Amino acid sequence: MTAFGDFSPDDVEFIDEPINPVVFGLEITPTILGVLIALVGVGGAGYLFKEKVMPVAAGNATLRVDIATKEQQLISQAEELENIARIEAALAAAMQRRRNVYALFANEETMDTLLLDINQRIESSNAKLNGIRNQVRARGIPPILLEAQLQSFVPGEKVVVTDSSLGEGVNGKLIRETYAVSFSADYAQTQSILRNLERLEPLLMIRDFSITSTQAVEETVIGSDGQVISSPKSQLDTSFQIDALIPAADADIPPEVAPPETEEGAESESAESEAADP
Repeated sequence: MTAFGDFSPDDVEFIDEPINPVVFGLEITPTILGVLIALVGVGGAGYLFKEKVMPVAAGNATLRVDIATKEQQLISQAEELENIARIEAALAAAMQRRRNVYALFANEETMDTLLLDINQRIESSNAKLNGIRNQVRARGIPPILLEAQLQSFVPGEKVVVTDSSLGEGVNGKLIRETYAVSFSADYAQTQSILRNLERLEPLLMIRDFSITSTQAVEETVIGSDGQVISSPKSQLDTSFQIDALIPAADADIPPEVAPPETEEGAESESAESEAADP
């Protein structure tokens, strides 16, 4: 027997419904869920990279730049220190050369003993006469010998050299002290005295040199037979001027160095010289 009419099955298993969650009408399948999770992961990674990694990377880059700058500054400072040490060494060497050059000139101390030095050299030329004098005196005869004697030593003026007589380069840098000296002696003694004067430590210039011969002196000497005899010997009178050159500056104080000329100053001087030319 067949029955017709409405039929509503009670078994829900036959109804076609999604088995996965539905969001906004879209069924969230495992594939879609994996994609969404991947997108969330990528977005989170991007966010973390932007918020965390990028600032750190930027900070590291800035730090590397700062480190490179500091290293360059250290290199520059080391080079400057080397340059300073090199300049100081060059200055010390230049100052030593300056002192060595200044030591060749006279100074106040050597000038204070100049009279004594000259007189000692004149007296030393008489040393060989002592033996002859003693031999003549031992024979009961008064010795008559020509001895070297300092006749005069007169200090003169002290002036700064400005007349270019020693060259324009030393004008204002040297002081000239002048002394007038005269002595008497025989030929051999005169020659010995002048040689000894050349050995004096300070730099001395001798000018207005004059030698004149005076009346001969009859000396008492020992002849070849051992007897005392009379022998004529000419006396020479020598006179001259001594110029002692003394540096006007202190050897231990470096000279002032003029600042380098700027381009503006050079252009100004060039313009002035051009304007002055007709």
